[in-house]
Amino acid sequence: MCDLDDIKEKIRAAMESQGTYTEDLDLCITLCAGSYMAFQIALNDISKKRMKSYVKEVSRENNDKLTAHPAFKVLFDALEATRKQLRELGLTFQTLSASDADEVNDLINEVNKIDRDGEGE
Repeated sequence: MCDLDDIKEKIRAAMESQGTYTEDLDLCITLCAGSYMAFQIALNDISKKRMKSYVKEVSRENNDKLTAHPAFKVLFDALEATRKQLRELGLTFQTLSASDADEVNDLINEVNKIDRDGEGE
């Protein structure tokens, strides 16, 4: 997993390549990189082999009930925040100049897949 400074530099480089980078956008770049890191952490949590999409909880009446695993909400919230922040920075998959094995590139692919599947806005 990349660290925060690596992600910020990749975003900054992509913006410089399309001529949209200014120092005034550094805070937005940091926010976007932080959201991406949160996405990566949540993705790492749910990729564990024994992970299930639900957790068992006990109600007040002492009954078992299944609830959606909270890591999925964190994952999708971070994904949505990152997607919006990338859009605000004017970045798309086509404008990012990164290698095929790049984590930011993988994130953009995931976002584009959600949009194609009708899950996004």
